Amino acid sequence: MFIGGLNWETTDESLRTYFSQFGEVLDCVVMRDTVTNRSRGFGFLTMKESADVDKIVSQDHELDGKKIDPKHAIPRDEQDKTEKIFVGGISAEVNEDEFREFFSQFGTVMDATLMTERETGRPRGFGFITFETSEGVEEALRQPKLTIKDKAASIYTFIKYV
Repeated sequence: MFIGGLNWETTDESLRTYFSQFGEVLDCVVMRDTVTNRSRGFGFLTMKESADVDKIVSQDHELDGKKIDPKHAIPRDEQDKTEKIFVGGISAEVNEDEFREFFSQFGTVMDATLMTERETGRPRGFGFITFETSEGVEEALRQPKLTIKDKAASIYTFIKYV
């Protein structure tokens, strides 16, 4: 699992302790800057049972006084099977569920993330969609105009560097 929005003070141990209430934690790590050793504000967690992961992502979480954002991570060996697009020009009125639902018309959406300002939580007007296959990206790109809640949106694909 990917765990975003971590408090700068969160440690591997506090992350493991918190998520142990949901099941057995096999591995966890808070990502740190290699030079300063300061937390980068996110980490990764591996649960023994996939049902525990489903339970975790279906709930809201707070750790070390901060709301955190656990998501299903896409394993490295499966990343080539997914396709990601950047979506700009998103109205502040659009929530993550509506964002996901809108792009589901083009293919199976594996992940939908709307970016917000860290301090205020206000929408930043852009986000990312990850489809299960490249067909979802191709179908979305075939649309001459995309409008979400009466606002024109722009999409761009990611180029993978190997």
